[in-house]
Amino acid sequence: MTKERRRHPRVDFVVQASFTAGGQLRTDHRCENISMSGLFLRTDAPLPVGTLGNLLIVLVCGEERIEVRAECRVSRVMGAASGQAFGMGLEYVSLDPDSSIALYNVVKYQGGLDQEESQ
Repeated sequence: MTKERRRHPRVDFVVQASFTAGGQLRTDHRCENISMSGLFLRTDAPLPVGTLGNLLIVLVCGEERIEVRAECRVSRVMGAASGQAFGMGLEYVSLDPDSSIALYNVVKYQGGLDQEESQ
């Protein structure tokens, strides 16, 4: 068993996501897990490592619509040869304050932050 090396806990969180890179908008991505430092997008057409783009996740809570926007960089690509989910890992390059708060709340309420980390 390997020890978790991530600085930020990740939580399972499935939601549709849009990612724009190189002037092309892709809306068929699905976020499968998320943390305060990045996320994993399932896609059949992952982009090369190092690609910069803009992420949009729309969270709907009752009648409230919350947008999480971030500039991201592709940090890893997973494919059929890896035996894992097809997709790409994204790390946040920049995240506006409102998106950061929304993201923090998603991770916290999905059980990714314990009481000490959330204070």
